[in-house]
Order: sequence, then structure tokens, then C-alpha cells
Amino acid sequence: MIHESPPPGTWDHRSAAAPPAPDATALVSATAELAAAAAAQIGPEELLARLVGVAAGHLAVDDVGVMVVDAGAVRFVHADVGVVDHVERLQQTLQEGPCRDATLFSVEVVVDDLADPVQTAWPEYVAQVLAAGFRSVVAVPLVSRGRVWGSLDLYRRAVGTWQQHELEWVRLLAHVAVSYLVMAADREEARRAQRELAHRSTHDALTGLPNRALLLDRLEHALQTARRHRRVVAVLFIDLDRFKAVNDTFGHAAGDTVLTTAAARMAATLREGDTLARLAGDEFVLVCEDLPQAAAGELREHVAAVATRLRRALAEPVRLVGADVVVAASIGVALSDEHPDADELLADADAAMYRAKQSGAAGRGDLAVAGPHDRAHRSVRQLERQLGRALPLGQLRVHYQPILEPGGAVYAVEALLRWQHPEHGLLPAAEFVDLAAGSGLVVGIGRWVLTEACAQMARWQGELGPRAPQVVYVNVSARELADPALTGTITTALRRYGLPPERLGLELLESSFLDADVLPSLHEQQRRGHPLSIDDFGTGYSSLSRLVELPVRMAKVDRGFVAGVDSDPRRRALVDAVVTVARSLDLRVVAEGVETPAQADRVTEAGCHYLQGFHCGRPQPAEDLTAAWAA
Repeated sequence: MIHESPPPGTWDHRSAAAPPAPDATALVSATAELAAAAAAQIGPEELLARLVGVAAGHLAVDDVGVMVVDAGAVRFVHADVGVVDHVERLQQTLQEGPCRDATLFSVEVVVDDLADPVQTAWPEYVAQVLAAGFRSVVAVPLVSRGRVWGSLDLYRRAVGTWQQHELEWVRLLAHVAVSYLVMAADREEARRAQRELAHRSTHDALTGLPNRALLLDRLEHALQTARRHRRVVAVLFIDLDRFKAVNDTFGHAAGDTVLTTAAARMAATLREGDTLARLAGDEFVLVCEDLPQAAAGELREHVAAVATRLRRALAEPVRLVGADVVVAASIGVALSDEHPDADELLADADAAMYRAKQSGAAGRGDLAVAGPHDRAHRSVRQLERQLGRALPLGQLRVHYQPILEPGGAVYAVEALLRWQHPEHGLLPAAEFVDLAAGSGLVVGIGRWVLTEACAQMARWQGELGPRAPQVVYVNVSARELADPALTGTITTALRRYGLPPERLGLELLESSFLDADVLPSLHEQQRRGHPLSIDDFGTGYSSLSRLVELPVRMAKVDRGFVAGVDSDPRRRALVDAVVTVARSLDLRVVAEGVETPAQADRVTEAGCHYLQGFHCGRPQPAEDLTAAWAA
């Protein structure tokens, strides 16, 4: 029969003798064994195996098995002497039996006689158990934290009623065991989370390949080994050609498919001990270790063979929704025999890749091996790559320079970008803005500056009230003005910080007006109410007829004209002429680069409305200006 809490009776209906009750000493010994196993910080399944041994050693049973619940199904873990292995595994296969019912319904399942005609459940399981020589079974669920973790299964060869004191003993043992099991499971989960965190810190989330940190660590180790054993390390810098077009045409999900497919195909070509890593975007690096020292020609042939294998692996089209994309790559190579450290080796491979891409037809590169000409561009390329990480790493800053009225009152400020470089210190925009423009980073950085300037303007209004500057001018490039998302970025920032459009001015170089896409964007921003300013006015890029078309409100006299204006009559005449032209176009005039009181007096006499320069205030962090104005 089957019951949850069997009444007292005989152990074997053919024998008057009942199994002896386990005494208190045995119970203490059993729990002590489980405690020792838990203290050893073993895993959950090993702890369950110990539970089987403890139960078999202290109970009058012929075999013991244990199952766990895994994704809603029972799974066999361990048996004592192995006799019931196949019947326990049968429960796993059939997903039926006393163990399954115990875990499903969270109750004890007790069968005194499996051969009893009234026993009709689990016929296939019962037949196998009887064939193995067992007549009775108990399945006790392991329950904790409101869930069933598994079951403890006890088998006897003799028919008989399971005694109440036996079941109470088993329940206590199961309760102690599942407490330790939960502890072991928590410990295992913590270890798994720690391993996953460690893996994430050293591997790319999309492709699973090593990231930059792990790559550099392995490369440094490879270089040390190569120096000791007089071997050579080759670094191949791999850039997928026209990958941006894939993202723009098919979307970023398709781009991710291309990256993961390319990574898997390239990884399949590696020798044991080689490392393929993803640096960022569509850039990969392959480190080939343990190459024999040989003539330069032989090494290049070996590297060319590696590059050929990579290209062949990438040649098969990647199937996307609605199209097949063929992936090609530009590859730059650097060899360790001419490089003292990993950073320089990687930088030269990068420079060689860049040269390979430039030399390829229609943007598709070839293979290039690093040489002296690449090392000349190493620092520039390295700075460009560092700039790409400057914004997410929080290294960019915005300083502000006051624009004063001749009497000294603050009219506006100009937001000036700075880069707090980890090695070179605080860099002005002039030292990296061309890199940003050439690499396409200028748009993203410009959006960040706009948002920061609006946030600071709102803070000044709240802290200083009427003493706050009326306008914050932000420099924008022609590329930024041509960006369709510019208006949305500005609108979002103004709405977020509660500013009217007239508080945010846009400033661009006079040379930018040569771009045909600039004028419509300028008119749009002017209609939206933003003050517009021309920087370096009078440097000769624009004809007067073109200037008439521009919807600007303010012009800055170039600092080259202001320098020496107090002592050089020709410079004074030049400033007078530029100011006259600007005022005739109904422009407010700012004199830039005012560094002395004499220069300030002279440009004021010439008719400049505002002054800017070290005499009026150096560019500095917003909090420094706030403190000065508040004082």
C-alpha cells in the first residue's frame, strides 16, 4: 500500500521481528557526518552523495538513492552500493515513480509491498524494482525555502511496514541534510556568480572572446616567454571592412550577427595557444605565439599564410534577413623582435592595419607589415583610440570663459572642451579636436558638451539669479550642424533643464560656412531662437555677399587682430575695419584674445560690444566661476 504517514506495524509481515530503532547516538553521529561534509565546502551533489552514505550506514535498509529536481524534472544523483542505480535512473527517464511523486506533491511516499496486487502505480518501475530483489520503498522529499530540492529514497528487500520511529528519524536526517544542501547551493551560486563576473571582466560580452585587458595580459606573457626562448610573437590587427555600412543599412542587430559570425569563423582557424580578442566595434586582434626566429622573409610568409586562413574563413557570406553580406578585412601585422612592450607592438599593428585599409581599393584593405613609417603615426593613432574611450571613462571636461561687457559685467560664457588625459594632463580642445573630427567622434562629444552646458546654465540660474550669464555659447562644427539629430539633442537638453532657446548660443568658425549643408541648419536654429555667433571673423574665408546670407547675431574678431592692437597702427586699422564691417551687418562684436588693459581700452574704442580673453577671465571649471561671481 501507499500512504503518507504509515501506521505502526510489523517490518516484515512474514516475520515478527521489526528493525531496531536507531538510537540517539547514531542520530548524533549521522548529523555530525553531514555537518563535517558541509564544513568542507563541498558542492551540492557531493553533499547529497554523503547523505546517501550516512543514511545507508545508520538505517536498517538495503540500498539508498538520492534524486534532485532539475528544471521541474527529477534527475538521479547517487546510490549507495549501486544496485538501485538502474531503477533510480528509470525514474529519471520515465519521470514517474515514488521519487517523482514525492517531489511533485511534497509528501512522503511509503510503499510497504511493491508486489501487493493493489499496487498499480508506476508498473514499469515496479517491475524493475521487483526484478532487482526489492519489495518496499520510501521516498522522502527534501524541502526548504518553500521548494522541493530532491528526494531521499530508501529500499528494503523484505516486505514490511515502515515504523513510525524510523520515518521520524529519516525526516530529521532529511531536514538536516536539506539545510546543508541549501547552504551548499548558495555557496555554489556565489562561486558561479563570481566566476561569471570574472569572465565578464576579461571577455567581450557579444562574442565571448577575450577583451583588451585579457589580450594585453596574454600578450605581455607571450613576449616574456618569447624573449626567454628566443622566439617571435606576431600580432595581427584585423578590421572588418565597411562594417559601418552594415549597421547603417541593416541595423545593429544585423551588425551583431556579422560580428559574432566573423569571430566564430576566425576562432576556428587558430592554433592551440593563439589568442583572438575583440578590442571594440569591428576590431579584432590575433596573437600568434611561439614563432621560430627566422629571416624576415620567412616570418612574413608565415604571417601571410595566417592572414590567408583568416580571409578564407571570412569569405563565406553571412546570411542576414533579406540579404547575404560578404565580410572582408584589412590586416596589419607587427612582429615582436622590434618592439619592447605589448602596447607598442599593438599600436604598430594598428598603424599597419590603417595603412592597409588606406591602400586597398574602395575601402577594402589588404595585408601590411609594420615598418618605420607606421611607427611615426603610432602616437597619433594611440591618441585617437584613447579619445574614443575618453567620454565613457569620464575624462572629458567643460571649462567656461567669461564674455564681459566693457564695464566688466558678465554677458555670457563660452563652453570650452577639455580632456583630462591620464598621462598628458589637461589638454585643450585644439590638441585633439581634429582627431575627433577625423574619426567621427566629434558628433557624440558635441552632443555631450551641449547637454553639459545646458545643465550648468540651469545651475547658474538657480544659484546666481540675475547675476548669472545670459547665454552659454557652445562651439559646433559643420559636421555637427549637418547631423539630423542635432535639433532633437538640443530640444531634449533644453526641456530637461527648463531653459529657453535664447539661453543656448551656437558658435562656429567662419571657415565652416564653406560647407553647403551649414546654411539651412543655421537658419533652422535661428528660427528656434538660438543666438548664433561667428568665430574668427575677418580671417578671409567668407565673401561679404555670403556673410549677408548668414542668420548670425554676433561676430568674434580673431585674436590675431587683437594682439598688438594697442601698439601697432596697422593692427588698429585692421580691427577698425573688421568692426566696421561687422557693425554694418548689424552684428554684435566680441574682441577675442584680450590680454591687457590697454588692449581692452583700444578694442572698446573701436566699437566692440564685448570682450573675451585672459584679461577678462581664463577658462576654468564652472564651480570656480560660481565662487568668484558669488563673492
